[in-house]
Amino acid sequence: QHAFEHHLLPVSADAANPSPPSFVVAGSCGRSGSVMSAAATLGLKMQVSPDTWKGASAHNMKLSQAIIARCDQGMRISRRTDPLPLLRDACIRESNDRIHAYVRATRAVVVQLRQKLVATNEEIKALTRGKEALERSLEHTRKDLALSRQSVELRGLRPSREKEPDAADLCLLEEQAHLLSSKRSLEVQLSKAQQQLQVLSLTRARLAAVLQERSRVTDLLCHSMSSTVAVSHFSSSSSQIFDRQRKVGFLPQSLVPGNERLQRSKSAQGSYGVQRSKSHSAPAPLHLSVIREETEGHRGSLGPKEFEEKQTYLDPYETFSPESRDSVQLASEAILKSQEIRRELRAAVDNKKLLQVSAHNTVNEGLTRKLAETITITQHLQVNAGQTSLAVHRARRCLETQEKGHGYLLGPESIANLTTRERLDRPLVKVYQRHPSTELPEAAHFAQV
Repeated sequence: QHAFEHHLLPVSADAANPSPPSFVVAGSCGRSGSVMSAAATLGLKMQVSPDTWKGASAHNMKLSQAIIARCDQGMRISRRTDPLPLLRDACIRESNDRIHAYVRATRAVVVQLRQKLVATNEEIKALTRGKEALERSLEHTRKDLALSRQSVELRGLRPSREKEPDAADLCLLEEQAHLLSSKRSLEVQLSKAQQQLQVLSLTRARLAAVLQERSRVTDLLCHSMSSTVAVSHFSSSSSQIFDRQRKVGFLPQSLVPGNERLQRSKSAQGSYGVQRSKSHSAPAPLHLSVIREETEGHRGSLGPKEFEEKQTYLDPYETFSPESRDSVQLASEAILKSQEIRRELRAAVDNKKLLQVSAHNTVNEGLTRKLAETITITQHLQVNAGQTSLAVHRARRCLETQEKGHGYLLGPESIANLTTRERLDRPLVKVYQRHPSTELPEAAHFAQV
């Protein structure tokens, strides 16, 4: 019976319906008991089924075992390669983590670009104020120059005997030359300020365009970056950059090395057969100060070619794109140059004020001394004129007295106006001339007069 059951195994389609074996039982004519016992004895010692059936059954069993092995191997391969039902969730989470990391890194770049834009705006305001102060100083210089020219022209209206150049004329000419020099230098500084304002304006427009382009992916993200703004001056090494970005929240927790979520994600990716290429990895945003340190910090120690080779390569599809780097570098250079120009403007205005005050004091002192000398000479001339007038009055009074005395000496114009005492033939003279040699000199004196 055991042997019989062993031979009744699954068979192939060819042997599924074999011809039923014909059992030949000896002595079936009436001796049933002895025959059955004999048949049982023979069944344990001899083969009942035919050889064809046995061979077909063995072949079918081998074929079935091969099919079972191939099926198990296919299931094992399918178990290793076929994705599990949670593949969609894993892919969605991976994509969301990548998007979140990229958007947060882009937000950091946007914040830094916005800060640079604000700094550029403030620098434009400061340079505009400096330019306005320079324009006021230049306007005052032009007014002073016009006043100096008018003073020189006015000095040319002096009398011919006073047109000889003096110290006051030299002071005015020196002041005019100084004002011309100051005017030219201020105009040069004003031209520099205007050109720098144009550069800052173009830089601001470029920053605004880059900022608008970078901020296109941050519409669904909070724009508050108080935690990242407080962080400054990152290290130039990539590990320190990554650590600091993780601390301030530039990268999501799923992308932080050593995190359990990342390990689970990696294991799930290994199980699902999903592999992320290097070009599609989560972006690691760089802080702008690091980029500036890497790109500008070694400029002085390296040549132009070495500097170009040493510059940090930036993927145009990363958050901090080359356009962002170039715009930030141009803005930084423009701000530094603007600050230098503002220092030059302040120095030029201060020097102009000092020199102008010194020149004004010198000219004022010279003109004051000239005025004092003129007033002194005028006073002396007035005193001398008074003395001369007094002498003229005295001489005129003396002349009038002399003329009056001369008239007295001449006597009256008509003899009829002579008094008795003035006549030469008055009675007293007649009586006196009765004696000889009694002639009087009165007539001779009158004749001399």
